[in-house]
Amino acid sequence: MATCYYSVQNMACPLFLPSAPLAGFSDLYGGECAIPGESIPEDTLRHGCNAGYARALCKRAAQSDADAFRFAIKANRDAAVDVAWSSERNHHPVAVGMLTILPDAADSSPLERQARVYADAYLRQIGA
Repeated sequence: MATCYYSVQNMACPLFLPSAPLAGFSDLYGGECAIPGESIPEDTLRHGCNAGYARALCKRAAQSDADAFRFAIKANRDAAVDVAWSSERNHHPVAVGMLTILPDAADSSPLERQARVYADAYLRQIGA
């Protein structure tokens, strides 16, 4: 098993469902909120959805138990990427875990979608 430790990243609000990088940015994503509602204003998308800790910017984020997800790549083995995650509130972990990201697997939650986006960015960076 090839072990690697890709930088820890504050990916986003725990309600954010990223879809694709925003035009002109490699680390900001377009997407939608897991809580249905009106469209997300661009400022909130950039500074809240993508950065987390958006309680003051977004009434939907204020409803979440956590403020942000953080990710770290733990291993890249064959077609699987192991991603360690932490859910935080007020910069303190409230839950931690590990996800194995497989190609073409369905992502059903914001955590899984964000972990996949993070793993995909890692794979692009290493040229895989």
